Amino acid sequence: MSEKVKCPRCGFENPAGMKFCGNCGAKLKPTVSQPEFKALELLHVTGSIYLLVSLIFNSLVQASQILTILYAASALLGLYAAYKLHRGDLDGSLKLASILASIIGLSVTSFTFLIGLNVKGVIGPAWVIFAVTIYTFLREKQIFKPRQTS
Repeated sequence: MSEKVKCPRCGFENPAGMKFCGNCGAKLKPTVSQPEFKALELLHVTGSIYLLVSLIFNSLVQASQILTILYAASALLGLYAAYKLHRGDLDGSLKLASILASIIGLSVTSFTFLIGLNVKGVIGPAWVIFAVTIYTFLREKQIFKPRQTS
């Protein structure tokens, strides 16, 4: 269903993209839609859930205090980034949280994956989630555009 733009003069519902009202000819304000980043949001949530589940069930992660801290930090940063994306808050803290969560997540899951190759049934290739998250983050050019103030 397409968006409608209400005329400020007569109240007529015009299709989105119209510059002038189809009923009275008054100039319409251009609609600016907030970009959505559902894929990036879901990648952050998925990565964060994976990290939190690993903290609970993965003995290799639990055995290292450094891995535990990095897994928790990446998970919390990822959840924060997902929350900011969901709200549409495209600010500096989102960019920092998103890239830090992804880089830390990629690093620790790659490291754990390489160690876990010799330990039967310990882990899977979760680093792929974070590699795709970084790729998606860099592809979403709207995140890097400066916000326009009205």
